[in-house]
Amino acid sequence: MKKYFPILVMLLTGFAFTSCYDVPEPYGINAGNIEDEEEVIIEPSGSGTVADPYNVAGLLKAVANLASGATTSTELVFKGIVSQVKNDLNPQYGNLSFYVSDDGKTTEQFYVYRALGLNGEPFTANEQVQIGDVVVVQGLVTNYNGTLETVQNKAKLLSTTNTSGGGGESVDILGDVTFYEESFSSSQGDFTINNVKLPGSSNRVWAINTTNHYMSASGYVSGAMYDSEGWLISPPINLKKATEAYLTFDHYCNKFNVDAATQCAVMVKADNEQEWTQLAIPEWPSGKFVTIANINLSTYVGHKVQVAYKYTSTISSAGTWEIKNFKLTGFGETGYNGTTWEDFTNGNFDLWDAAATKPVGWQEDTQKGNATLSRSEDCLSRPYAASIAGVALGERRMASQAMYFDPGTYTVTFSAKASTQAGARVQAGYWPQSATATIYDQDATGATKRTELTNERWQEISYSFTIEEGTQASLVIAIPTGSKDKAVLVDDVSINKER
Repeated sequence: MKKYFPILVMLLTGFAFTSCYDVPEPYGINAGNIEDEEEVIIEPSGSGTVADPYNVAGLLKAVANLASGATTSTELVFKGIVSQVKNDLNPQYGNLSFYVSDDGKTTEQFYVYRALGLNGEPFTANEQVQIGDVVVVQGLVTNYNGTLETVQNKAKLLSTTNTSGGGGESVDILGDVTFYEESFSSSQGDFTINNVKLPGSSNRVWAINTTNHYMSASGYVSGAMYDSEGWLISPPINLKKATEAYLTFDHYCNKFNVDAATQCAVMVKADNEQEWTQLAIPEWPSGKFVTIANINLSTYVGHKVQVAYKYTSTISSAGTWEIKNFKLTGFGETGYNGTTWEDFTNGNFDLWDAAATKPVGWQEDTQKGNATLSRSEDCLSRPYAASIAGVALGERRMASQAMYFDPGTYTVTFSAKASTQAGARVQAGYWPQSATATIYDQDATGATKRTELTNERWQEISYSFTIEEGTQASLVIAIPTGSKDKAVLVDDVSINKER
């Protein structure tokens, strides 16, 4: 089920900050230890959104002037430490009651009344909320006879870090949508490796450990430490329809002679950026795997994004960095992570392979693209156009790489002219993944539409097609059979979608 979390705004204006909101301990409530310490004033913070939750002081300030019997019109998001719990599981509704505060003490706390579990799922045991847990809660707030509390069954946990019960820790990840995940349990998946500098005689920096199920990087080879650099890079992850996004992964640093953060980094880059940006990682653990949870990548919403793990080593420090359980989660809708029509590039044929036999992004499927191509300086847009050679028998096609098309109507526009002889002809269409041949543009009679060209001027040609269900497809520009010695030049191909 899709869940949308619009930006929440403060519901009431002119709030006065209530410096203290003590709630007497009710019967049946278990409370944390209360020590006589010098009082520390915690300032209100946060904006009440998933990306920026209120702290408890901020929540109390925001709802301080809520009238008796009134309820907020919008859900608020807040974060706190469980300070008191009430073992009152309702088996019918699966809800629990507890208090939260900013410091885990029973002063300056807020009553979470009859809330549901993670993302609205029912609680199944009282032990699922314990004193000391750090929770993020989303819900409506009401003033019930002078007590500020969440509305019964109208609040839920978005995240909980359980630090009770023997020092163990479990982390729940924000979001009800997984945009991409890779466990590294048996392979590197769709991640790519760029070994910039290999250590010693080794042929790798990053490698999969299939026995222990993680990716591992090291510059330690045959008993010696070496300078090295290697990147483990995710595929492009589609956040174009996301509203919020969060990165979570497990990692472990072993035998670094310096702070691991000086030799390892987690980087991020959007599809419209050239440079990588380093993320702030809160913990670089030694001795055990630690989950790094919910690093906010919401600034990259609206783009495709890549995450990279950059490892370096030196002759004096060549530790091992291990990564597993990569997840990019959040809210909104998923999108296709591979190449889409919006990623279409090189329609002006600027880029060619080293042998100049095919443009980059074209002729990757020899069935769809069967023509002999060459690079021509007789072009509409410098520096090159693509020349399609004809043959006496059989059509010859120039085809783009396969791209994913959402349902909708698309218009392809390109320019063409005869290379040397008037009378050259061109036809165009698309080849869906499920089809056995090109679906060409047709005229009013249902025949394949062919455009006759001259070698004196460029002619702009457009055609449209409709995708009923999302699919991968290639653009095709072809010259029909019987076109020997009548090569066609093509330039400036573009795609537009009628939205």
